[in-house]
Amino acid sequence: MENDPQQAALVLNFLQSMEPILRVALVVFFGIAMLLDAASIQGRNTEKLWPEHFRRAARSFFLCAVVISAAHLTLLFASSAGTVLNIAISGLACLIALIVIMLERDKLELRPLGFLTGAIVWALNVLAPFLVENSSAQIHSLPGLSLFHIATALSGEALCIVAFSASLLYIWDYRRLKSHVLERRPFMPSLQTLDDVVGRVSLIGFLLISTSLASGVMLILDAQMRTHLSPLKVIWAFAVWGWYLLALVGRGYWGWTGKRGAHLSIWGSALLGLTLFGTIWNLSGRGQ
Repeated sequence: MENDPQQAALVLNFLQSMEPILRVALVVFFGIAMLLDAASIQGRNTEKLWPEHFRRAARSFFLCAVVISAAHLTLLFASSAGTVLNIAISGLACLIALIVIMLERDKLELRPLGFLTGAIVWALNVLAPFLVENSSAQIHSLPGLSLFHIATALSGEALCIVAFSASLLYIWDYRRLKSHVLERRPFMPSLQTLDDVVGRVSLIGFLLISTSLASGVMLILDAQMRTHLSPLKVIWAFAVWGWYLLALVGRGYWGWTGKRGAHLSIWGSALLGLTLFGTIWNLSGRGQ
């Protein structure tokens, strides 16, 4: 029995030593997948087979990176390195990658979307060690409602980031078509496909953000949790929620699809990104 604390300490030390190794591995795998995607897209107009081989290799590296990301997230939960901010950033990156895999399941033409989101995931994993340096809040110290609030918020933000990437692709391809750039593009999704992705993903993301907002309102009722909030944060959260509500109502009733819907999604993601940045700033202790 006396050896139990020592064994637990050894296990924790081992998990902490594995964390940077897994982070480096997933950064490398996501980076290779991103480079292979870029090469396959760049060579999309050639008659050779190498762009297709690069695309398949990119998907393989991307899938391996997602597995490593899931293992890394599990390790963070089990070790003392699992602060709220550390897990939030790693969880957001993992969720974005999983959403892209689900979207690509029946539509291989969405690899350009995988390239953009892969770049975002890669950037999140690269920046995470610098963002979490001063973070001390432990995930295990939070009540269940707070964990639910964080999980739904991250899921909604991940979906909105995917919609943001699809919207950027839509605007870029729309301008190319308007400029009469009509070369063959076998690896580029159609405008209709991208618009459908923006609509479906934004709707699910809005539902999750609404759930997170509702749980956040319940948390405000707790006096202890209320001390960590400011009126500006609450107003901003409702403003972002209202923007997405307007965009979805406009899409459904006023025909705000296509280019207009893409622009609304991009601006909504920018507003949501400011919210995420403020949360990171606060949790890291820099906003104190």
